[in-house]
This record gives sequence, structure tokens and C-alpha cells, in this order.
Amino acid sequence: MNKFLYYLLIGLTLIVSSCAKDKSNYTYNTEEYIEIEGIEDKYTAVAFQDTIKIEPQISSNKDGDLEYSWGIYETNVQGRSAPVDTISHTKNLKYAVHEDAKDWVLVFLAKNKRTGYTQYKTTTLTVATAFTRGWYILKDDGANSDLDLFLTPQSIMVNGKIENALSTANGSKLQGRASNFSFTSAYKSNILNPTTYANTRTLFITTEKDVQAVGINNLKTIRDKSTLFIGGDQNIAPPVGAFVGNSAIYLINRGELYNIYSNSVNKGQFGSKVRYDDNNSPYSLSPYFASQYSVDPILFDNNSSSFVTLVNGSGSTLTTFSNVDGNTLPTVKNNKTALYLGFKSTTYLPAPDYYSKRQGYAILKDKTDPSLKSLCFLEGDKTKLTIKSEALSPSSLLQNASLYTLLTEDENLLYFVTNNNVYSRNLSNGFEQLQYAVPSGEQVTFIKHLKYAVTTEPEYNFNFFIIGSKSGSNYKIRMFKKNSGNLESVPTQILEGTGSARSILYISPRVSESSYPSTY
Repeated sequence: MNKFLYYLLIGLTLIVSSCAKDKSNYTYNTEEYIEIEGIEDKYTAVAFQDTIKIEPQISSNKDGDLEYSWGIYETNVQGRSAPVDTISHTKNLKYAVHEDAKDWVLVFLAKNKRTGYTQYKTTTLTVATAFTRGWYILKDDGANSDLDLFLTPQSIMVNGKIENALSTANGSKLQGRASNFSFTSAYKSNILNPTTYANTRTLFITTEKDVQAVGINNLKTIRDKSTLFIGGDQNIAPPVGAFVGNSAIYLINRGELYNIYSNSVNKGQFGSKVRYDDNNSPYSLSPYFASQYSVDPILFDNNSSSFVTLVNGSGSTLTTFSNVDGNTLPTVKNNKTALYLGFKSTTYLPAPDYYSKRQGYAILKDKTDPSLKSLCFLEGDKTKLTIKSEALSPSSLLQNASLYTLLTEDENLLYFVTNNNVYSRNLSNGFEQLQYAVPSGEQVTFIKHLKYAVTTEPEYNFNFFIIGSKSGSNYKIRMFKKNSGNLESVPTQILEGTGSARSILYISPRVSESSYPSTY
């Protein structure tokens, strides 16, 4: 790379990275122009399989010998400046794509060597692999866990399957029955460059005995329980779970919280556990959590019966939520155990606040009288927590539920499983009704609400309520559309495989932390 082009590309990085969607031609001299046509706004490619071919058309109002160059740089970079790599010095680009699966920016430069006048144009390159688009199913056989991948090459509807994709890629399954999994693009690893730790699109998978960070490009394990923690191997045991919150990746292990602050320079390892207080009091977090990428999580300590959080995703000590006047249940020492905790929505506060409140719900059981259960609306405002609690009637179907999930950022409904059937509860008026009668011989293993909306790929948009069930040694996953919160009578599609399905995520090159909340 010549010196002029090097410094020009560095300058372009600062400009374009702040506005990667601006596809305009840029002019530095009003008397001369170079027009660049024939470059589309977006290209897609499969890494190590596709070659990008672009033939721009160039016109200029000045005579001169034009020279050309192409560069590429990555988006979603934290903690460092994204370098621009020169990939060609020709006008027409023919480039064998080998980048990590994510969005990249291609930049084309045309320079008049006689006058020095330079023009450039950018376009988005979305890179995928066989593993970067499809429905991931977390499952187990009672002793070990794995992932199935249902492929979606043309639309959200399945066409193809990679069974036991995780063990196929790594040669072994995860020990223990599956707990949950979550996605992050902010996990730091050096799998692409041994000398640089960069953002890596990663699945965090937890079981009752194991936890792994798995790269979404090839499903290879980046780190496992022996290398994920500073200090070496850790004993993994319930309660366990992984999730994303404000500026951090979180892990619950043995009921204790660990975190990686995403905006820091790190090597993708969890440090010491977060202490409960300055006295290092013992605590045991519920495996349920209400979390979303832009807000601090709402957690519940079953030991002290208190709602807690970690402020701004960093620090070494948990913060207990303070009470708000009018709370019908105290935030601390309320003599409860959490049966469920889930994220519902956020409310953004404009100037002068510039932050979001987060809403969720909890189902709590009294420690003294376990027959007393309550449904609690929660609203976190920084470290203050509003709680509106209502006692569940003994006749309520929710009283004896075993699985729960909220419709996130959608209708005001809580779905739950009682007597192996799926019901809904209107959170505004308490009305409960049957939504799906599970066929005889099937046992529900999870329920989940997922929705995905990206304007650039409408064929992949969906809003599904998903029911996973098991019959014998096989699972079945039904995806339902909703009408005013009620499930349609026939599922849009059904996925089937071996084992017990415990959770599901849809992954694509455009999925990010903001696509789905981390919650049950």
C-alpha cells in the first residue's frame, strides 16, 4: 500500500465508520468531478466459497490518467480502530471472500494522477458461512448436549438440516443437560489473528456441567470451562445461564455472577465472581433473568430474597435495588423465591435523561408458605425498582404452571404451561385461556417468543411463538404466528429431531445483541 493511499484510507475509515450506510459519492473539489456508477448498495457472499465481482463505470470532466484501488474494513469494532486492508489496485474487482461472517464495508477509490483529485464510494458486504444463517436448536439426550441447525437459504422457512452440528464440528458434545444459550457479537477472541483480540460473533452455550463460547463461523469452540475463566478450570453447576446486558456478557454459575465488560480491552475471559456486598456475603441467583442489551439486568437472589443488578455491566459488587414509594412488595428481604423472571420491554427517556427504563415480570413463591405465589410487575429505573405484586388465586391456572415466557415488546401477555397445555394470561385484566392443546404423548420442554425484523431482508422477517415438545427420544418444535396475541390454529412450520429441545435462536449475518432480549 503506497503512503498516500494508506493515509487516505485511514481518513476514510474515520468518516465512513461513523456513517457506514452512506453510499454517496464524495467530492473534495467543486471544479472537478469523478462519477462512480455500477456499485450496488449491498453484496452478499459465503466465505471460502464465493467470489465478489464488481465492474464500476467511471466518468470524469477532466483529462488524466485514473488509478484505482479497493479496500475493506470491518464494522462493529470496539476498543480499537478498524484497519482498512487494500485488496485490489484494479478498476474491476474480483475478490475471493474469506472474511469473518458479519457485515463489512468495501470502499472503492478513483484518483486522477495528474491533478490528485480523488473520489470514493462504499458498499456493504455481508459475509456468511454454512453456519451463519438458520434455526439453532439447543438439545440434550439426558446426559450430553448438542446443537441442530435447520438451514434457511432462501427464506425463514427451513430447507435442509445439519444434525448434531456442534459435535460434528468439534468431535464431542457438551457434558450435562442443556440450560440455555445466547448470542453476542462483542465477545473478544483471537481466532482470526493470534496477535489481536477482536469482536467475534459467538454463541454462549450452558449446560448443568459445562459452558462454551462457540464461534458462529464454523461452530468451533473458542473457549470452554477450562479456559473461559482467568485462573483456569471452573466447576460448572446449577444454577447456570449466560446472557447479554448493558455493555457486558454475563454468566451465572452455581448461582454466582461473572461478567466480561464488552467495552474493555480483554481476552474473552471471566474474572473473579461478582461479590454480593463488601462483606462478600453468600448469595444464589435464580437461573432466570430479565435482561436486554441496552439496560442493566434485573436479577433475583434466592438466598437473601432480594432483587439485584450490576450497574453498567462493570464493577465487582452487586447493587440491591432500592424501593419506590407505593411498592406492594419490598425489593430486599421479601421472603420469596423466584420461579420465573422475564424481560418485557424498555421505555426510553429523552432529554435530559437519555436512558431507558426496563420492564419485566416475576413469579415469586413464599418461603414460609410455598402455596402463596405472586405475579409481580417490575420496572427498573437505574437502581430503583417499582414492584406491583398481585397474589395468584388458588384457582388460577398460573398457580400450578411449570414453564413461562413473556411476549417481549408485543401484546401484554404471559404464556405458560399447566398440565402440559399452553395457556396465556392477559397481564392487564388477568384473563387466562387455552392457546394450544399439546397432542397426547408429547411433553412440553420449552416455550419462547422470538421476532426478527430487518428491512433489507424481508423474506426472513418473522414473529413466532414457539413450542418445543418431546415424544420418546425425539423432539418437535412448532412455530405459530399470532393474531392479537392468540396463536393461529396451525403452526407455520414444524422442526423435528432427536433428543430433548431446550431452546431456540434464529441466527443470520445481521442478527446482533439488539435482535432479541436475553430472557426466558
